[in-house]
Amino acid sequence: MLIALIALIALACGGAGASPVAPSGTPTTAPATPSPPQPSDVPAPTAPPAGEVSTAAQAVAIVLASEPRFAGIGPLRSDMVGQSAWYEAFATGDGFNVAVTIGSGDCQSGCIDRHTWTYLVAPDGTLTLTGDEGDEVEFSPPQPTGETAAVTVHLTSGPICPVEVAPPDPSCAERPVVGAAVSVYNPGGNLVVRGESDAAGEVAFELPTGAYYVEAEPVEGLMSAPEAQAFSAVGGHPVGIVMAYDTGIR
Repeated sequence: MLIALIALIALACGGAGASPVAPSGTPTTAPATPSPPQPSDVPAPTAPPAGEVSTAAQAVAIVLASEPRFAGIGPLRSDMVGQSAWYEAFATGDGFNVAVTIGSGDCQSGCIDRHTWTYLVAPDGTLTLTGDEGDEVEFSPPQPTGETAAVTVHLTSGPICPVEVAPPDPSCAERPVVGAAVSVYNPGGNLVVRGESDAAGEVAFELPTGAYYVEAEPVEGLMSAPEAQAFSAVGGHPVGIVMAYDTGIR
């Protein structure tokens, strides 16, 4: 009787506030916390740069990967009419300045409203917003479809003739660059895919949604390789990139 009473007292003292104990040999696990849903239009996070950010193109890729609203944005093109969103970048003593501009309202004539975000990308990849100014703009970035993005890199060389004439001489048109090695990298500086230009001077890639930059290697007989170029690919939407080699003809 006394033994039973002692057992009841011990059970009462140990039960209040005590954690349940699993049978011997049975591991205890906390209930899993469900992951928050990920919107389909938000690119997957990118890894930090593997090393020093050495080109403006890589700095731009880091910026484009940081904001879903920048999906599909490419460089400012002087030969393009009606461009409503673009980026510009240049090196500074502290790294690279990257400005992304989005416009709206009659962009065929230069856009009535514009908003610009300016970033400083440090050599170690640290991203700092240094400017946020302009108008309220209405802009809808392209939405990924779940497919890959068809990316085509066009490699050209020019000038072909030392003097331009009007009307242009067809024989002086830029020429395709054949057999050039082209590499695509993610913002972290890691190689994603590599290819070689065909007889038309083109290299085609299929890439998932995300920010990248592309580099073309030097070609014998041409003065210099094109500058590396950043781009934002959106699944289901084609991307065309033009990279020009300098022939040195003047």
